[in-house]
Amino acid sequence: MKKINQTLAELIIGMLASGILIQLVCVVFAGPDAGFALSFWAGIVTAVLLSFHMYRSIDQAVDMLPADAQKYMKKGSLMRSLFIMAVAGFVCWIQAEDIQAGDILAVFLGILCLKFGAFLQPVVHRFVDKRNKKC
Repeated sequence: MKKINQTLAELIIGMLASGILIQLVCVVFAGPDAGFALSFWAGIVTAVLLSFHMYRSIDQAVDMLPADAQKYMKKGSLMRSLFIMAVAGFVCWIQAEDIQAGDILAVFLGILCLKFGAFLQPVVHRFVDKRNKKC
């Protein structure tokens, strides 16, 4: 198994940190809600899986000819979009079955943590880099 890329690890740390912060804010202002929390963390797990797929796709596309890489990246983007729709469909099905674990907005908020993680990655990188220099 290949070692995880440092940037990918920092992105995931940023996603998890933003997820914890959002979860704490939601608990403080709205109170604890297990259904929201399960859906939210399902969204974050989805975001982590999407980030792994993006990393793998980019890593493979770099070694391709430009035209092939463009087709490959479009295919990967479509696959990620279909995966998001499948997760959203599953959560909607859970809501329709009246199971207390499906909140579609919470799932999308969790997936949005992928963007928050991308914004936090430079901050996480500086923190990790400082910590590595001290050791």
